Amino acid sequence: MTRYTPLPPGEHERIVGPRGLLLRPINASDIPSVFRWRHDPEVIQWWGDPPESEAESAEEELETDVNPCWRFIICEDGRDVGYIQYWHQYADTDYDWSAGIDIYIGEPDARDRGLGPEAVRTMLDYLFEVKHLHRVTIDPDVRNARAVRAYEKSGFRIDGILRHNEKRDDGTYADTQYLSLLEDEWPEVKQRWLNA
Repeated sequence: MTRYTPLPPGEHERIVGPRGLLLRPINASDIPSVFRWRHDPEVIQWWGDPPESEAESAEEELETDVNPCWRFIICEDGRDVGYIQYWHQYADTDYDWSAGIDIYIGEPDARDRGLGPEAVRTMLDYLFEVKHLHRVTIDPDVRNARAVRAYEKSGFRIDGILRHNEKRDDGTYADTQYLSLLEDEWPEVKQRWLNA
């Protein structure tokens, strides 16, 4: 199998899903929206304290990380509605076989309309079909039952709970629900998605 050459962080092509949902690389003009979204109470609940200024937000979103991470704005019919990213967990080794993803829908009126699962599936389609990854993971807070259901709907399987896997802004620790999807499971998941 031909492996995909990793792109440098900060450089990426647009990802267009089979149903037209667009994931476009984040840029400086997106910072006001991302800053506003990060201050939404629902996003704060699961993503933690937001940046204090747009400058801090720009630093978080646009500066190259030590670990490769690519960030995107979720666009539905020309409207920016949320944020999704993928990153390689094992940057100091042969990291092209596995990636983790994170997502939130920032516009309140865009929630509970299936855009989260659609964005996740669009990202999965890219990661499995273009990058030829072996595994994709996601690890929401165990208390975020809505997210866990959405990820299962997107094709992920529950592997287990990672105890104290996340340190919250208040210094306490949260357990996360670890879910994964493997490359040999993707064709069936994709077929169910496209036939729905």
